[in-house]
Amino acid sequence: MSENKLQAECYQWAYNTFPEVRGLLYHNFNNPKNAIQGAQLKAVGLVKGVADLTFLWQGQAYFFELKTETGKQSKDQFEWQMKVGGHGFPYLIVRRFEHFKQLFEEIIYHGN
Repeated sequence: MSENKLQAECYQWAYNTFPEVRGLLYHNFNNPKNAIQGAQLKAVGLVKGVADLTFLWQGQAYFFELKTETGKQSKDQFEWQMKVGGHGFPYLIVRRFEHFKQLFEEIIYHGN
């Protein structure tokens, strides 16, 4: 399964299963089409390595990075993970839909 398909499946499940999270789980567009668009986006705040999805819940921000079973983080993604992790924000790497469901339900029901 591609990262895009996994992300779509995760997002749509959360959106449809938990209506109360609508608008609190969102995609971070971080893949410009070309160098010109990349420069334009950097000028307005694009940051290399930002996680794919952000979830805001009960005073906490959770960051989800979606990867295929064999996908690896880029150097920029790892550095961003270390930066946000150093400030106490959970950064979660997800490779399977079932894992996302488990993590998301733990956050919703237990705040973990």
